[in-house]
Amino acid sequence: MESARTIKLQGVTASPGLACGISFVHYEQLGPVKLKKLQPTQVKNEISRLNKAIETSKKGLESLRTEAKASVGTDLSKIFDAQLMILEDDDFMAKVRDGITQRLENAEYVYTQEVNKTIRALARSKDQYMREMISDIDAVSARLLHNLSGLEEMKRGRSKLPVIVFANFFSPAEIMHMKESNVTGFVTETGGPTSHMALFAKALGIPAIVGVKGCLEKISAGSRVCMDGHVGEVYISPDDDRWKFFKKEIDAQKRRDKKRFAAIGAIPSTTLDGHKIEVEANLEVPTEYDRQLADESIGVGLYRTEFLYLSHKSFPDEDEQFEMYSRIVRQFKPKPVTLRTFDLGGDKFTEHFEDEGEANPALGWRAIRYSLDAPAVFRTQLRAIMRASVYGNVRLMFPMISSVEQIIRAKRILSSVKAELSRKKIPYDDGVKIGIMVEIPSAVVMASRFALEVDFFSIGTNDLTQYALAVDRGNTKVAKWYRHLHPAVLKMVADTVQAGHDCDIEVGLCGELAGDPRATRLLVGLGLDSLSVSPSSLHAVKELIPNINFSEAASFAEEILTLQRASEVEDTLNRDYQNLIRKAIKQPKGHLHGR
Repeated sequence: MESARTIKLQGVTASPGLACGISFVHYEQLGPVKLKKLQPTQVKNEISRLNKAIETSKKGLESLRTEAKASVGTDLSKIFDAQLMILEDDDFMAKVRDGITQRLENAEYVYTQEVNKTIRALARSKDQYMREMISDIDAVSARLLHNLSGLEEMKRGRSKLPVIVFANFFSPAEIMHMKESNVTGFVTETGGPTSHMALFAKALGIPAIVGVKGCLEKISAGSRVCMDGHVGEVYISPDDDRWKFFKKEIDAQKRRDKKRFAAIGAIPSTTLDGHKIEVEANLEVPTEYDRQLADESIGVGLYRTEFLYLSHKSFPDEDEQFEMYSRIVRQFKPKPVTLRTFDLGGDKFTEHFEDEGEANPALGWRAIRYSLDAPAVFRTQLRAIMRASVYGNVRLMFPMISSVEQIIRAKRILSSVKAELSRKKIPYDDGVKIGIMVEIPSAVVMASRFALEVDFFSIGTNDLTQYALAVDRGNTKVAKWYRHLHPAVLKMVADTVQAGHDCDIEVGLCGELAGDPRATRLLVGLGLDSLSVSPSSLHAVKELIPNINFSEAASFAEEILTLQRASEVEDTLNRDYQNLIRKAIKQPKGHLHGR
């Protein structure tokens, strides 16, 4: 029985796990600016409050400018020069002070009204430069309103107590720094279970619950919070019994984590009738588990290299990238490490590289499109990867390929990089296999042609599902339509496998579908050569492989492909998975962990 003051909220699981801690409301998530009428005697204090916020904002921008000069260079640091000019616009601020004095209205409200007038005027301008000022004004406005609010910014320093952070949304860059701030979990109002926000949380092992409508209205800073990331439940101000229960379970989980991947390498990767299918790991950032995975001879089917950019808010230089890539390939040698080039764009640009307000960023300037338009950045990364290739088993993969032209251009740049390294007598492995992500419907349609250009395919079902079904995977309003077991998605997977095998190249799958144990027998039956899953799904998937008969799975896959509705597919796979579990438990050679 919860106490009367306990608030229970329901959301969507983005990253499983239990967490408890003290709540922190992210500073950027301010509610609507409300009008507050002032007494004449309050005007002086209100203007003083505004002046103090301006000064605090100025110091913050100057600090960012200094940091930017050191990390991304003088040119990009000029972004903050422009923002400082906006902040220090005397004429504009005079209008705000006059509004406070004459209309007896609070600083936040008057400031916001004046900003909105300016933005509306700029939006009507035919001058592109004038319209581009809007993003700078928005940034300055958010900073000043934050400082007027009196809320404390979430610092990069480590909190003494475990913290659960609430916000409307977190960028991957913000998630990257959570553990060093002693953040044990986060809750957001928006987002979906396959958003990049969710993927980063899973990779870092941070429990996360998204799509919790109204959570920002119900939470206040400093409250005790428990969250169950397995079922999407958040408890604000839980009673002592629930708090103690969560703490006990979390301690037990920590003990289990120390031997999380013990003996996983001993589980066969072959079916009952001798068909081999590799089960590899998707990795996003270096974690404490990498060494355990390497020791258990688990390969890396997808290494998301963009963490290097997102964690620095700037592009790391060649040597820094080389150090990271060479470290990871050495660690996993001789198992393969598939390094995907930067998949930046969409929700993965930081404040230094904004996406220019694209209406549909998932369909916009991202991934290989960005890399081909930024050859200096692309060449730097390719040089670092090729230099690292001599230290292990590197595979290179290009994301979001939609045309043959993109593959050819990327390969030409790679050839130029190789020639440059050869001239400088810098060693590299000329036999590095080249692959592409198949995550756009056009890539499925053209798979037979694409297969002539590369050594392997990796099917990314997260984006493939989004694009095939026209469903934004981060939009909770349409989450019910995002179904990776949709018959159309499964047919695309089957067609891609067939096209790849017809041209004698390997075909793997690295989306969230790969980590769904209900689908493991289906995916084996479709003939995939490898499944790359998040580390948390390795046991669940790998343990099923030696309990599956490949020829029977192939027939099962054919049956599934005849189904017309996603619900039929899901029901059939649920029943089949339960049957597989029951059979495996009865068999002495079954490898179901912990059963």
